[in-house]
Amino acid sequence: MSHQVQKLTTNDDVITAKEMMEEHKISHIPIMLNDELVGIVSSNDIAQVEYLCDFIGEKLERSRIFQSLSMHEVMTKDVVSLNSDSMISEAILVFSNASFHSLPVMDDGELVGIVTAKDVFRYLSLR
Repeated sequence: MSHQVQKLTTNDDVITAKEMMEEHKISHIPIMLNDELVGIVSSNDIAQVEYLCDFIGEKLERSRIFQSLSMHEVMTKDVVSLNSDSMISEAILVFSNASFHSLPVMDDGELVGIVTAKDVFRYLSLR
């Protein structure tokens, strides 16, 4: 699990999320509202927005339509999470039955990390 988690709020825009992902070389960002996890945005979510911009002939950075899109409008809202004492087998089970590739890690309502399918593969390859 990564402990240094980048976060955004529901009011942040798509461009901010894209820039954060590029800067930190990450592909998932938890979305918070008043210190509560309310969603998650992935690089695939951003790619869908970019595709739509390209389709209508606009660049993401200059698109009037998408400069106004907030994370609330783009994020996945039904977030599945684990807690820090969850077994790796729980993460594997979730990933094998879901179409997403990251799980926020929550302890007592606080975001303490994020685990990705890549983290699980890396862990298993070292065993």
